[in-house]
Amino acid sequence: MREGDNLPSRAEGRRWRLFGEDGPSRYVFYLPAAFMVVFLAIPIALTLVWSFFERTDFWMKPGFTLFAYELFFTSARAENFAFAMYHSAIAVVISFIIGFPVAVFVRRRVPEVVQHRVILLFILPFMISEIIRIFALRPVLGRYGLVNSFLMDIGIISEPISAMLFTPVGVIIGEVMSFLPFMVFSGFLAMEAVQRYIFEVCDDLGAGTARTFRHIILPLAAPGIFAGSVFIFVNGLGVGFIPNILGGPGAVNAGSIVFEAIATIDFPLAMAVSAIMIVTLVALLYIGHRIFDLTRLLQPIS
Repeated sequence: MREGDNLPSRAEGRRWRLFGEDGPSRYVFYLPAAFMVVFLAIPIALTLVWSFFERTDFWMKPGFTLFAYELFFTSARAENFAFAMYHSAIAVVISFIIGFPVAVFVRRRVPEVVQHRVILLFILPFMISEIIRIFALRPVLGRYGLVNSFLMDIGIISEPISAMLFTPVGVIIGEVMSFLPFMVFSGFLAMEAVQRYIFEVCDDLGAGTARTFRHIILPLAAPGIFAGSVFIFVNGLGVGFIPNILGGPGAVNAGSIVFEAIATIDFPLAMAVSAIMIVTLVALLYIGHRIFDLTRLLQPIS
């Protein structure tokens, strides 16, 4: 055998340097990063840049102007935006009161072999278009809808309640019905990281449900609760068709403002409102990470 017979050829050497010992599989880990860059980072960067462009008749031209932001903050849009944040915050609180106990119950009381199946049941509503689900609430919440009819039949009310539809209450109900699973999922994810024997120890020591919830469950699940709250808050702020369907013509949120700006061909204003939403989300995530350390969601707690 001559010297160099076992050495790789030049083409094999290039292929080895390209793929390494693990072959193409090593590049699978780069796909999520590439996806995030192409479909998230670049569009967000363009949105921030375009928000400072000047408006033209049908598009916009490069430049640096704060006119879109001035137009937003000096009009009723800023007040509507703040009102939408208030509605979304209420939806977060209601979703926590309803959804988080469900996550705790599933984690503590349901056998582990069927826990994931129970949680997956909350995915079923997502298989139906969100617009259809929201529109289907109108005959339920209406003046002569199912809720009013049921309450009158059992004698709780004598006249129909008119505050559930075409009011801010209707918007909040729609946001809770749409985004409640986010609180359940994130709460369950946080609780799944807590070993079950911790609950058994609390029960053996006679801590009681209230003390266990306050001193054990709530601190450990805080990152998951915060993550679910951000999902609900941001979606409630941005999904524009919920106010249009359940809130009546006067109800708007940030998504409605963006749609209105696009309809009037004011693209810099639409970009400015979107940029404000992005900054709001980033600020929330930064504050939440500083307080709750969101990386704890990925770590087991024993």
